[in-house]
Amino acid sequence: MSLAAAAGRIVRTASAIVSRPSTTSHVLRVDGYSHLVGVLQPGEHVDSCVFDAGGHSWRLQLYPNGSNDQTHRSHIGVFLQLAAAGGHPSDGDGRVRARPRFSLVDSAGDKPAAAPPSHNAGFHSFGHGDGWGFQSIISREELERSEYLRDDCFAIQCDVDVTTVRKCHDHPVFISQNFSENRVSDAT
Repeated sequence: MSLAAAAGRIVRTASAIVSRPSTTSHVLRVDGYSHLVGVLQPGEHVDSCVFDAGGHSWRLQLYPNGSNDQTHRSHIGVFLQLAAAGGHPSDGDGRVRARPRFSLVDSAGDKPAAAPPSHNAGFHSFGHGDGWGFQSIISREELERSEYLRDDCFAIQCDVDVTTVRKCHDHPVFISQNFSENRVSDAT
């Protein structure tokens, strides 16, 4: 509406920023750990199924023989990857802010009585295909002698904190105002 058309009216617009935190837990169970270690090379990974967290699609990437660098070849690495952003990314450029936290759990997905090794990656901005995590969540030697590996199975839980920020804008509302009350009468 033009200024001329809005004359005599008060224009009121409104917008809102709505922040909604959510946490989703996803458990990746690995059956046949020793076979997986035997067939994959350092730097090769396997993906979990895609899961939803905070309205976005994610997957875990497991590196059972670590990365290509010598330091992490004897470790298990795990990363959270954004598979697809939902309809309302958490900031204006299509990126999603999320915090992955990884911990070892028993093969049923339960945390043992002893505190499990846990790794908090902090909040990061993810774009499509971006991943964040740890090249070394645990050494293979430590896993193999721990209570987490039973019957050639173990599991990793990833807790994903996503804060979705939605920006909304209402349509303008035009309110008529009676200007006759404000008019000064001419007394001649």
